[in-house]
Amino acid sequence: MNDDKIQLLLDRQSIRETLFRHCLAFDSGDLSLMDEAWAPDCRRDDGEGRGGVVVGRDALREKLSHAVAKFNWTHHNLGESLIEIDGETAKALTYVACWHETVEGERCWGTARYYDEFRRAEGGRWLITLRRMVMTGAEGAIAEHGGTWLDRKVPTETSRRPT
Repeated sequence: MNDDKIQLLLDRQSIRETLFRHCLAFDSGDLSLMDEAWAPDCRRDDGEGRGGVVVGRDALREKLSHAVAKFNWTHHNLGESLIEIDGETAKALTYVACWHETVEGERCWGTARYYDEFRRAEGGRWLITLRRMVMTGAEGAIAEHGGTWLDRKVPTETSRRPT
């Protein structure tokens, strides 16, 4: 295996760790950990129904602190990621499922796709520079939070496989 392929594998793993660090920050309620995942000049777009684009790590931390305060606990589970690296930048599509319990005791869940962009930082770590979250399913309190929902083509009767 050559050095370029080894570096590609190391970069992909580092990006996955960055994605995990964001989940850890939110789920633990320790938003200071976001500094390990998000670039200072980051942008996040959860859609119009959820406030549109937030610019800067401090503004994002402020927005997420209000979200964290609504829940007794949260759990974000990352699924597969499709990661494309181009020099010092990268893009990733990651599936995510989350479970929450509100402070009122209601349990709810959601699924989404994170469309992220990254930049290599000092020391070779990767930081998120942009996240667009697209919801794919939800039930309970988070089902009504607005945001962007996946526009999915539904197969026609003639295109479906017989069962």
